[in-house]
Amino acid sequence: MTLPIQPTLPIRRIVQGKNPRTYFDPDSMAELEEGIRAVGIIEPIVVRRVPGTDLFEIIAGERRWRAARNVFGDDYDMPVVIKEANDETAEAMAVIENYHREGMSPAEEAHAAQRQLLRQRGDKEEASRLMGWKSDVLERRLALLSCTPAVLQALTTRTIQLGHAELLSGIPPDKQDGVLAGIVAQKVPVVVLKAQLGRYARRLADAIFDTAQCAGCAHNSARQAGLFAESLGEGYCQQPSHFEELTLQTVQARADALRDEYPVIRIVKVSDGFIPLPLTAEGDLGVGAPQYGSCQGCQSFGCAVSAMPGSYGEVTRSLCFDAACNSQKVAQWSRAQRTARQQAAAQGAKGAVAGSGKPTAKNGTPTPANQTPQRVVSHRLAEWRKWAAQSLMAQPLRNQRVLIALARYGHAGDVRAIEYGVAMRKIAGGWVSESGWGLASHLSQADQLAPEHLERLVQAVAASAAFGVNERDLLALLNYLEVDEARYFRWDKAFLELFTKSELASLAAQVGLKKAMGVRFKAAQESRKPEFIAALLGVSGFAYQGTVPAVMRYPRQPVVAAPTVAVADAEAPSPAPVETAAPSIPEAAVPA
Repeated sequence: MTLPIQPTLPIRRIVQGKNPRTYFDPDSMAELEEGIRAVGIIEPIVVRRVPGTDLFEIIAGERRWRAARNVFGDDYDMPVVIKEANDETAEAMAVIENYHREGMSPAEEAHAAQRQLLRQRGDKEEASRLMGWKSDVLERRLALLSCTPAVLQALTTRTIQLGHAELLSGIPPDKQDGVLAGIVAQKVPVVVLKAQLGRYARRLADAIFDTAQCAGCAHNSARQAGLFAESLGEGYCQQPSHFEELTLQTVQARADALRDEYPVIRIVKVSDGFIPLPLTAEGDLGVGAPQYGSCQGCQSFGCAVSAMPGSYGEVTRSLCFDAACNSQKVAQWSRAQRTARQQAAAQGAKGAVAGSGKPTAKNGTPTPANQTPQRVVSHRLAEWRKWAAQSLMAQPLRNQRVLIALARYGHAGDVRAIEYGVAMRKIAGGWVSESGWGLASHLSQADQLAPEHLERLVQAVAASAAFGVNERDLLALLNYLEVDEARYFRWDKAFLELFTKSELASLAAQVGLKKAMGVRFKAAQESRKPEFIAALLGVSGFAYQGTVPAVMRYPRQPVVAAPTVAVADAEAPSPAPVETAAPSIPEAAVPA
C-alpha cells in the first residue's frame, strides 16, 4: 500500500494571510517553539495560492508558521494543505480554525464576525453558518463592537476579562475609557464592576423623545433630589429599559417617515455590527456622477437611522447596502479616470486639442447600472404580459405560429382560462359556465358560437397564453412579436408611485425630465412624494408619449435566425397610442 506524500513548501514561499488573530501571546509562542524544536511541525498548515506569483498565503496555521520560522529559518520545508478558496471562504476557515483553538481573543472574533456579516449583507444566520458558530455566539461577539478600541485592545491583550468588556459595552463610548482606566489601576473584579454599573442611569438631556411625559414619573431622579440629601441630582432616568423602549419607538418613527424617500432604511443597533458604506460621486471612493445618478434608483440605495447610544435617531443618508457591487463600481470609475488621464497625457504630447482625453463610453467609461427594485420588476412583468397579449391579437399570422410553437413545445397548458374567458365574453358575449360540466358541455356551447367570432376567439387562445408562460418564454414572445414599448407604455401616477423619491430622481434624470424641469426640479424633489409625482407628470413640452424608461424595456435577443416566410403583420415601431394601433385583445381581458 502506497501512502500519499505530505506536500511541503519552503517557509520563504509562504506569506502571512488575512488572519483574524492579531495578537500572539509571547509566553504561548515560546512554549509552542519549544515543542516544534523537539519534534518539528506535526500538523500541516492550510494555504492558498497567491495569483500571479509562486507564493502561498496562509489560511490557517499562522502560529505554527511563525514558530517554525523562528526555530528553523526560511528554508524549512513546511507541511501544507493547499486549498482553492476565495477571500470569504478563507476568512471563514481561519475564524473556525482559531475559534476551536486556545488563545483567540473575543475582540478578534468580534471583528471577524463583523467582516463576515458585512459580506453576507446583514444575514446573521448565514454568517453564523459560515463561521461555524451558534447564533448566540455571533450575537455575543457582535455586542462587543460597542466597546471602544481601547477596551477591545485591553481584552485582546488579556488586560481585562471578557466579563469586564461585556459590562462596558452597555455604557456610552465616551465613558468607557475612563471606567477602563479605573478597572486596570485598581484591579476591579467583574462582580464589583457589575454592581457599580447596575446603578448607572440615563440622562434625560440625551433623550430624543419628548421628555414632558417624564415629569411625573416615579423613576425621574428629580423626585429623589427633592427628597434626599444623596441622589443623582436632577435630570436622570433611573429605569434604563423604559428609556430604551421610548428611544426605539422614536427611532422607528423617524425611519417610517423616510419610507417614501429611500428603498432601504436600516435601523442600526449595537449588535448589528453595521459599517456604513457611503455612496458618493467623487473622491477616492466615488463612483462617478452618471453612476451615482443610477445608484439612486437602485434597490440597494438607502439610509441608516441610528439606534445606538451617543447617536440615537441620527440619519446617515446616501448609503449603499451592496458592498460587492459598490466595490465594482468604485473600481470601474477609478479605472476610467486613470485611462482618461493617460489618454490626455498622450494626446497632449502629440499636440492634440485640449479636452480630447475626457473619458467616453468608447474609451472605457463604465455604463451606469443598478439593481431594479422587486416591486418595479413585478409591475414590469405584468405590463409585458399585457403588451404581448395585445400584440398577439394585432398580428394574426404570428399569432398562429405562436399557437403552433406552444403546442409543439408542450406548453399548451400555458393558456390561461380566466384571461381567455374574459376575452371570450368581450368578443362573443358570454359563456354559460367556466368549468364543472366537462368537455362535452363546453363543446356544446362552443358549437353555438357565431362563425364571425371564431377567428378572433382562436387568436385569443394564444393571447391568453401570454399570461401563463414563464419569464424566459415571455421575453422570447416579446422579441418574436417585435413589441414596441412606446405603443403601450403610459406615464401616470400609478407607475410613478412604485418608486421612492430617490428612485424617482434617478428615473427623471435618465429620461430627461430633470433637464426639462430645470431649476424647478430641486424644489419639486424637496416636496412630499405626491407633489413630486404631480410635478414630474406636468412638465410642459416634455414628450411623454414615446418616451419609455429603460426599466420598462425588455432585453432584445434573436429568436429566429432568419425569416423563411414573409411576415405580413410585423409590428412596426411607433409612438402612436395603442387605441389607434391594430386591433388588440379586449381591454377587459387584461388584468389591471
